[in-house]
Amino acid sequence: MNKVYDVAIVGAGAAGLFTAVHCAKRGKSVILYDKNKYPGRKLRITGKGRCNICNYSDNDNILKNIVHNEKFMYSSLNNYSANDLIKFFNDNGVKTKVERGNRVFPQSDDAMEIIELFKKLIKDLNIEFKNESTVKDLEKKEDLFKIISNSGVDYAKNLVIACGGMSYKVTGSNGDGYKLAQKFGHSIKPIKASLVAMNTSLSKEDRLELMGLSLRNVEVKVINKKKKIIFNEFGEMLFTHFGISGPIILSASSYMKDDEDYTIYLDLKPALNEEQLDNKLLILFEEEHLKSIGKILENLLPKKLINIFLKNIDLDYYKKACDITKLERTAIINNLKHFNLKYDSLRDIDEAIITAGGVNVKEIDPKTMESKLVNKLYIVGEVLDIDALTGGYNLQIAFSTAYQAAMSIE
Repeated sequence: MNKVYDVAIVGAGAAGLFTAVHCAKRGKSVILYDKNKYPGRKLRITGKGRCNICNYSDNDNILKNIVHNEKFMYSSLNNYSANDLIKFFNDNGVKTKVERGNRVFPQSDDAMEIIELFKKLIKDLNIEFKNESTVKDLEKKEDLFKIISNSGVDYAKNLVIACGGMSYKVTGSNGDGYKLAQKFGHSIKPIKASLVAMNTSLSKEDRLELMGLSLRNVEVKVINKKKKIIFNEFGEMLFTHFGISGPIILSASSYMKDDEDYTIYLDLKPALNEEQLDNKLLILFEEEHLKSIGKILENLLPKKLINIFLKNIDLDYYKKACDITKLERTAIINNLKHFNLKYDSLRDIDEAIITAGGVNVKEIDPKTMESKLVNKLYIVGEVLDIDALTGGYNLQIAFSTAYQAAMSIE
């Protein structure tokens, strides 16, 4: 029989790498598999290539930003917090900084610094890294796991599945982790795109007119078909050639389902109520009564938005302020507070930052990350049915669950 490793890990993303490093630091022999030539391919593109390591906040805030199964994370976060994670990187020579929204990045603004650190640790800790290796099958016979890959057959006392989800398939996240977990009897919660942009039903001409427009200090409200508000948040958004994106749009997607209809309203002036807006309009109309409504709205809106804004309420751009009726003024105010973004659908899962759904956490021990179905099988990271909002929270989940598993493996 080939050499028997203490730990075999499938997937060299954030969770797999972190598990490997901490197992090796405990003196375990580790073999790590990944389809890619180099480890951490998805890490390279996180935070727009800067790697948003985590969110510099306490566990209560992190838990508030976990959308699904936050209670499962209590133990992992208590054992490995954002402070612990920042200390790990600092102690290993990666200086960090905190930016808006408490997002933590390497001072270098380069995700490759994180990758190079893990490559160095793989070498220094004698972790056997089988790159360009696809795990085709897994078996458990008596007390050993048999790992069958395109690079051969290996055996290990403990097995960790850390394959990630299904977003960004080009990085190797194609759902293999779900299939491997199912081989051991695990159930999979429905998979969907999370932290993903959205298509709108605006005409191509209107989408191109709005493309590139970024709005700050606006409020987004998502209403489902039962007329219930399922998301309401203040922040930034962006118009694109296909529809809408940006932080609050990505966050909203975490609460939405692929196959349901929604209405998304934008409050373009959240700091002003309807009465205040009415007074502001009356003053503008009095001061500039001979100007067109289109020109007057430049006092309230970006130029790119005005044509579509007026089209929404069927109001002529060139109609003079002095000719605007009270009913039309009411329509303008309503549109400012409830601008319909014409939601059509979520973008494809391959464009999503994170995958929602995955291995049912009821089948995993949150104190160890060990399977409740198969002894010495551990499942960590994005392959689990846990996801969070944007801001570094998802990488925290990956790193904390990985540490929990590494400390539990005997």
